[in-house]
Amino acid sequence: MGFWDGYKASLKPIDVEEPIDRWVHRPLGYVVARVLLPTPVSPDLVTLFAIFAGWGAAVCICVPFAWHMQVAGALVLLSTVLDCSDGQLARMRKTSSPFGRMLDGVADSFVVAAIAPATVYGIWRHYHEPAWLGWAVIGGCAVALVTSSFHTATYDHFKNLWVCFTSDGYREGEDSVGARARYEATRHEASWVMRIVWPLYLTYVKSQEDVVRRFDPNTPTSFASLPPRTPENEAIYRAHVARPWAIIRGWFGFGSLMFGLMLAATFDRGEVFLLFRVVVLNALYYLVARPMQRRATRDAFAELRA
Repeated sequence: MGFWDGYKASLKPIDVEEPIDRWVHRPLGYVVARVLLPTPVSPDLVTLFAIFAGWGAAVCICVPFAWHMQVAGALVLLSTVLDCSDGQLARMRKTSSPFGRMLDGVADSFVVAAIAPATVYGIWRHYHEPAWLGWAVIGGCAVALVTSSFHTATYDHFKNLWVCFTSDGYREGEDSVGARARYEATRHEASWVMRIVWPLYLTYVKSQEDVVRRFDPNTPTSFASLPPRTPENEAIYRAHVARPWAIIRGWFGFGSLMFGLMLAATFDRGEVFLLFRVVVLNALYYLVARPMQRRATRDAFAELRA
């Protein structure tokens, strides 16, 4: 398979790829996956390397040395590229698995749990005096962290929903009922790694559903309850949901979050990143995307069930 044909085959469906992933992280991730393809390195091992790179970035933000913020930015980028390349490598080898997808979701949480507090410390380091300003920074960062988790959970859900209606050969993600059933069926033979991953994954899936219900009470959270995928149903869903989905896909995914963290570290301008996420992105999320998505979901499912 040629280079570009292989690249296309390594991608998720184009209309669920975040633009920043498609144009920045995925091409770099494909180069990594292409290099690793003939080696025994597994996609799960690449996921672990992504976690280590993210933790390394957090350390570099907090421990000053020459060019430490630029090194941190490079490690954030590396972590994101590896996070893309693990899935690309699995698709190229045709070895995608439920465990790999579970590990990938948990890994994202581990990376953000390291880099985000380090970024908060980096901002506080510049703006901790007077005391009121330091506390204001911490409060603003808390808002940014919580709402950013809402953003990415929303993106993940509507990505999975879009795939259910528009793609025959690709599935990603599951609801909490399906995840719990799979856990109960396999828990007695689970390895020690799975015994660690399962509770984290179940918590992640359940919290995602809670966020989505608040964002859009009209959206189904059980994928098993969806109408069947047919050309007619796909056309209906696309017609109603394409516009809000374009906003959610463009601004609220994990790739966009990590790209912002990379820029904040590289240029040591965490305060700009903070203001952008708290003010601009939350305005877009709550004032534009949410009402638009609620209307689209209501009208789409009313027509689908008619």
